[in-house]
Amino acid sequence: MSTSEYSVFVEDFAQRHYIHSFAKKYKGKQWDITLKAIREMLSRYDNFVNANISTSSKIDFICHCNGYSIVKVDFKIAGSNVSAKSSGNRVVAAVDTVKKIIKILLVYSKNDISPPNETAKWKNMVTDYYPEFSNLKK
Repeated sequence: MSTSEYSVFVEDFAQRHYIHSFAKKYKGKQWDITLKAIREMLSRYDNFVNANISTSSKIDFICHCNGYSIVKVDFKIAGSNVSAKSSGNRVVAAVDTVKKIIKILLVYSKNDISPPNETAKWKNMVTDYYPEFSNLKK
């Protein structure tokens, strides 16, 4: 197990879009606690991945792109009784395992990016706003 923590950064695009909506919807400390938990979970990325390999995973590996692994992680809102998987809340992040850096690219609810083709829609958003991940659509 790794004891080295990752630096986790919330990108401006993620902050301006759906994170802003989560903060308005979950007033007070509920969203603050949730975002802090997401950051702490991601900061221990190696341990998190190892713990989720043999269980029903909260993490999906999407692809390798420009030196990063693009991952999608399920999360639940603090204080809710809904599981991370069934909540429909997702974080899309770029992970650099060499530099130990994680960039949160997008945080959304399935209500924000609705079916059909949820994955195609968020991939389009990411490639539109993060040119370094333009290979994601391929």
